[in-house]
Amino acid sequence: MSNPLVYDTPAFTTFLKENPHEAAEMKFLDSIVKEGMKVIDVGANIGVTTIAIAKKIGERGSLYSFEPVSEYFDTLKKNLSCNGLRNVEAFPLALTDQVGKADFYQKELSSGIVPQEDVKKFKVNTTTIDRFLDERKIERIDLINMDCEGSEFLVLKGAEKTLRRNKVDIFCEIHHDFLSQLGQSVGGIVEYLQRLEFEVHSVSENLKIGND
Repeated sequence: MSNPLVYDTPAFTTFLKENPHEAAEMKFLDSIVKEGMKVIDVGANIGVTTIAIAKKIGERGSLYSFEPVSEYFDTLKKNLSCNGLRNVEAFPLALTDQVGKADFYQKELSSGIVPQEDVKKFKVNTTTIDRFLDERKIERIDLINMDCEGSEFLVLKGAEKTLRRNKVDIFCEIHHDFLSQLGQSVGGIVEYLQRLEFEVHSVSENLKIGND
């Protein structure tokens, strides 16, 4: 998207009408995000949900946004600037379960670690939520928002220390096919979170919530 996304403008409203999936995500996030929260946004892309979260948490909140694809990251930074958001720090990193580098695959506005054919492939720098928070000496996180196209389990595994210390809210979009290609499953994610004493629920796009 070439034009900047400015929150609560006609262009932003039009974007949401044309992208009902993102609109549904924002509607649910609006129901759980509170002023003053500290939030991690995984797979921020161009910043649609990032902008909405930042507006909701206000000046007392803090948002740490991660997007490893350089062209998405550049657009994300422009969108944050156009919205005058000073409570967001953006990082050109992929969150996973290890620190280092990983192969990334990009197709249009979709990207992730799941191997694909006939798409752009490149290396990205990676870190874990635990390492990031330790390095920044951040002791409290209230919400982790995730849209990471197959990396869901790896991101959560890299946050085990954080999840044991903070009973955070987690909003995680699940990509079943991508998980399967990595030899993982939704059941594995649920079992992992339940072992850490989290309650797990499924959320549909019409915002009906039920036990997973």
